[in-house]
Amino acid sequence: MNVQSVTFQGLSFVNISKPTDFEIKFLKNTYYFNSLNLEDYMHKAQIPKIENHRRYDLIILRFPLFSENSIQNAHQYGVYLPTFRSPVKKRRLVSSYVNFFISKEYVVVLHDGDLSPINNIFSLCQKTIHARTDYMSKGTVFLAYKIIDALADNCFPVINEITSTIDRIDKELEEKQDQKTLENISTTRRNLVVFHTMLKPVLSIFKELEKGKHERLNSSMLPFWSNVLDHLQKIMDRLEDNQELIEGISSSNESFLMTRTNVIIKVLTIITVFIMPLNLLAGMYGMNIVGLPFAQHPSAFLIMVAVMISLAIPLLIIFKIKRWF
Repeated sequence: MNVQSVTFQGLSFVNISKPTDFEIKFLKNTYYFNSLNLEDYMHKAQIPKIENHRRYDLIILRFPLFSENSIQNAHQYGVYLPTFRSPVKKRRLVSSYVNFFISKEYVVVLHDGDLSPINNIFSLCQKTIHARTDYMSKGTVFLAYKIIDALADNCFPVINEITSTIDRIDKELEEKQDQKTLENISTTRRNLVVFHTMLKPVLSIFKELEKGKHERLNSSMLPFWSNVLDHLQKIMDRLEDNQELIEGISSSNESFLMTRTNVIIKVLTIITVFIMPLNLLAGMYGMNIVGLPFAQHPSAFLIMVAVMISLAIPLLIIFKIKRWF
């Protein structure tokens, strides 16, 4: 059974990653969790929210990670600081749900195992008394806060990578334009939309906590929830800035491509206009129609070339005067 637990001063930290039906049944029978909450988690039919039950409070959150690998930035004490990293092309952003079941005696964390801060903090609590004292000595709500704060800070490397990707795209557009650059623009725009959609309801949850709307989760925790809200709001601000930037880059790129296409069409049109009268003369004289001027002249070819040039030169002058090229 994939259920890990650490107990300290009467408080239990239960870590369950990648739960199966067996673990779900264990939670239902042991902690009497609402079966609908557990079923919703298994079917990924949840939305971020807080539910207050008689025995426990449930906080449902979701956090971003890239589909290839979640960004890991672990400090020895479980503090996750924002750092830049080399961007990887075509990394798609996805979201991962985390359920916190919080009572006075326990914190049960239900997750898919792809958010490294949860497992890192649990491992620290397993290994050292210092970590257990740091995380678990101030109650279950404080333990939940410490985990959530680490998960919120773990969003900074994600937004940093997106920012780095946008900077790289901007530089690439100055040097060259190819299909890969356009694909990177499309992927980045999609990642920003996913991130924004994921973060917006989470912000609402912590605004509720900051206002003290959930009695058992608040008490002396108001400043701590405000800290998490501040971090998430900073991420949202950067997210909106990046959205504006990538939209501007995309619009500029589209305008450049349209201008280049128009130039190509203009050149082809000019060439077509030059060729039209020449084709007309060539077609007429190629049909051997009787009575055409100079048709039987020994120097007919040279005369036709001269006539064609005399027709083309005025067109060239007109185009030049009108600044069409």
